[in-house]
Amino acid sequence: MTQILSQAEAPPTPRSLPRIVGVDVARGLAVLGMIAVHTASAEQIGEFAFFALSGRSAILFAVLAGVSLALTTGGTRPPAGPGLVAARRSIAARALALFVLGLVLTQLGSPAMVILATYAVLFLIALPLLRLSWQWLTAVAAVAAVAGPLLSFAIRSHMDVPGTFGETARFDMLTSVDGVRHLGSVILLEGTYPVLTWVPFLLAGMAIGRWGLRRERAGLVLVALGSALAVLGLGGSWVALNLFGGKDALVAHLDEMMPGEGAQLLADLLRMGSFGTVGTDPWQWMLTSTPHSGTVFEVVGSGGVAVAVLGLCLLAARVVPRILVPLAALGSMPLTIYAGHIVALALLLRTESFTQSWATLLWFLAVPLIFATLWRHYLGRGPLEWALNKIGAGAARLGSRPVVS
Repeated sequence: MTQILSQAEAPPTPRSLPRIVGVDVARGLAVLGMIAVHTASAEQIGEFAFFALSGRSAILFAVLAGVSLALTTGGTRPPAGPGLVAARRSIAARALALFVLGLVLTQLGSPAMVILATYAVLFLIALPLLRLSWQWLTAVAAVAAVAGPLLSFAIRSHMDVPGTFGETARFDMLTSVDGVRHLGSVILLEGTYPVLTWVPFLLAGMAIGRWGLRRERAGLVLVALGSALAVLGLGGSWVALNLFGGKDALVAHLDEMMPGEGAQLLADLLRMGSFGTVGTDPWQWMLTSTPHSGTVFEVVGSGGVAVAVLGLCLLAARVVPRILVPLAALGSMPLTIYAGHIVALALLLRTESFTQSWATLLWFLAVPLIFATLWRHYLGRGPLEWALNKIGAGAARLGSRPVVS
């Protein structure tokens, strides 16, 4: 008896398993957090809330991207053989689509700094790591959390020309050789979301996904682990700044530029956060942990916050699942909602009808929740998620040859 099988038939995703509601809830929170930062001001929602959401919402989303990669490539069992080849093709194709979509959204002129190009590169970096166990992924993530920021600092310290400040990938960077070089620098090293300091978040998420989120005490373990990392990172930064002279060195440096105003200027800078990197002179900037600073303290501390939030969402999904239905629906189509709010911001700016107000913020939070809940109930998968899945599935089948047995 002869059977004709396709190598691509080994599915890269565990389709038989139900969705993990807590993960969807966490994604929903991450997307809403980014929307709030893009549409509100610190004066509206309070400095503490704005500070907590700024940067950390995107980091939560990056950690969850890693979780999704693990869940869709075998979960606790890393893929091998034809399944691994298909998974890598699928992820690579989706990464390319995300990169193009990120450039398109940036081209619209929205005030939001689009993160999708960085996500795309992170997905490509993950390809050779798909076979690793959760123990190895945890070790690699820990090394990257320390080595990435230090390497970034070392490279930028020896750059002849001042680096970029808060840039993201754009189409016009592809029009010349120098532009492509600049694009690489923005994505890998100097932009708002530099891969060198963001890869630990993806790896941490992959480790969590491989470890297993369906364990009985997964939520409690992640809350405890995340809280410990948050204290280590954010608390360690406070100690280094206030007890070991870091703050005094930075104030003295700023006083040289603005005599008598160094302390207030430092307080303002730490409250505002950064745009992907910190300065290299003096080196004590590396002791800070403000959002988007890309220091070891920020990577560990904010990464820990993301892990703890995921754990809390897993616990909440078990206790009050019905209340979380709209948030879980939104989290099941994060790309659609994220891209949609970027487009909406760009359109409002063109019509000069965008203002930062409570009404604007409520609209930008309520409409996605209502849309996602209705779409999920009646149509299922989000439109962009459906398209990305089709692209990935098509790529997984490319190059597969029939095997006759």
